[in-house]
Amino acid sequence: MAKFDEVSKLWYGSSTPGVLNPRTNLGQVILNLLSRCPDRVIQINADDGSEMTCAEMSRRIVRVALNLKRLGYHRGDQVSLVCANSENVVPVFVGCVAIGLTVNPLAPVFNKDDLAHMMRQTQSSVVFCDEANYGVVEQAVRLAIDGSPEVFVMGASEWSAKSIDELLRPAEDEDGFKPEFLGDSENLTAMVLCSSGTTGSPKGVCLSHAHLMEGELFADDENAGPIFNFSPLFWATGVLAMLTSLLYIRPRVITTKPFSEEMLFSIIERYKVEDLFTPPSYVSAMITHPKFATANFSSVKRWTMGGAAVSEELRLALASRIPNGFAKSLYGSSEIGFITSAVASCSPGSVGTLANNVSAKIVNEEGRRQEPGQIGEICVKYKHKMLGYLLNEEATRNAFDEENFFKTGDIGYFDKDGFLYVIDRIKDIIKYKNYQISPSDLEAIIGKIEGVQQVCVAGVPSSDQSYDLPTAMIVRQPGSSLTEEQVIRVVDSQVSDHKRLRGGAYFVDQLPSSASGKVLRRVVMQTLKNVKQSK
Repeated sequence: MAKFDEVSKLWYGSSTPGVLNPRTNLGQVILNLLSRCPDRVIQINADDGSEMTCAEMSRRIVRVALNLKRLGYHRGDQVSLVCANSENVVPVFVGCVAIGLTVNPLAPVFNKDDLAHMMRQTQSSVVFCDEANYGVVEQAVRLAIDGSPEVFVMGASEWSAKSIDELLRPAEDEDGFKPEFLGDSENLTAMVLCSSGTTGSPKGVCLSHAHLMEGELFADDENAGPIFNFSPLFWATGVLAMLTSLLYIRPRVITTKPFSEEMLFSIIERYKVEDLFTPPSYVSAMITHPKFATANFSSVKRWTMGGAAVSEELRLALASRIPNGFAKSLYGSSEIGFITSAVASCSPGSVGTLANNVSAKIVNEEGRRQEPGQIGEICVKYKHKMLGYLLNEEATRNAFDEENFFKTGDIGYFDKDGFLYVIDRIKDIIKYKNYQISPSDLEAIIGKIEGVQQVCVAGVPSSDQSYDLPTAMIVRQPGSSLTEEQVIRVVDSQVSDHKRLRGGAYFVDQLPSSASGKVLRRVVMQTLKNVKQSK
């Protein structure tokens, strides 16, 4: 549980030392751990039911590493990884990191311009992609990268690119391979993780080997049962699921297929998944599915949700179907990792208590540290500071305050027991005349209305651009005939005058969201603005 220092007005999570040595390199640690349990299953492919043992995972990692070295790649080279969760993604990631390459995972659903945005910064020497997105990736490479990087396709290649099979061929001396020590892990970049990009183009977050080894993960149970989420390695939750599997030697279920309620039910029941992560939008869709009431969730120990606000009603609805575990909110960022703990208890409505090796403070607009119960910006510090935003010194400077606390841009508070509550994004606050309105307050009310499956509230400029009008974008539950008038009537009956839904309510088939299911509020805002202007 987080502890509050009344003198410094800082909150501290546990500082228990990890069992792994953060001074070593990530590839060294992973290969050492895999060698201890060669016959244990470390990966399960839900697409075809195939399993991979630790010995086979290790063999593929070593072959990727040695074959890349044979091709002339070396420490400091950048790698673009534009892949769904197929069977060879983890061997490629670890194989690259083991020889000092820096991996930049990108969303496999990115279009040409989104890929080019990051590739211009990384100037990658080697690119990995799927068969399905090779054409888009090739266009982005030509558009953004100087020179001609090698492109490898996960699967058979029918184009000018090479197949990943070439890197999985037996390599000379593979049985005696031991990754060399690459130097100071605290300052050696392992990966460039994209920031969420929910308020603009993503930035490249440079994370060290030590950062990835000592951060809190989804669970700390060794040799436990399967872990699953839909997140590719582009998302921090995908990376953290991979590390939970590798560092605690437990099977991770993977699939290249996108989320569907049926797919999620099937994976949980078939593989007896113990730890899950989903965005709340997936859970919202799932609890209205006919099978939700009868699905077997008895294997689930922890079901965490994050990436967007999780209502207490949604959490309780999910928790009611988990007989042997719990459902809770998580809070984190690309720059820190988990800010709150996935394994500690959670007070209703909160996102939990601080993760291991994380400290925090709440500061008001004047920069003064706040007491428990007082609201302000959430600022956090992790034991291993990120190494900066790639090629963006100004953004790196602006991300931290004078005490090296990362400014999350989120508003919230700690209660007296050390639980953190996130209220809203600073940039999302709706400014109506002299009032400030939290979108989540209105979303909580609308979300309880019968017939609402999902909602996002944003501020749309008034006709004279002098203030914002609270406006709702709503996805109805299947079969619902809910109207705008009904929504406005419910909201207006429960809020103060300045919080009324003056911008109205609009219904859509689905909210714009990222590949991981996070609602893109800036897109919602722009869409609502366009609709208003067209009237």
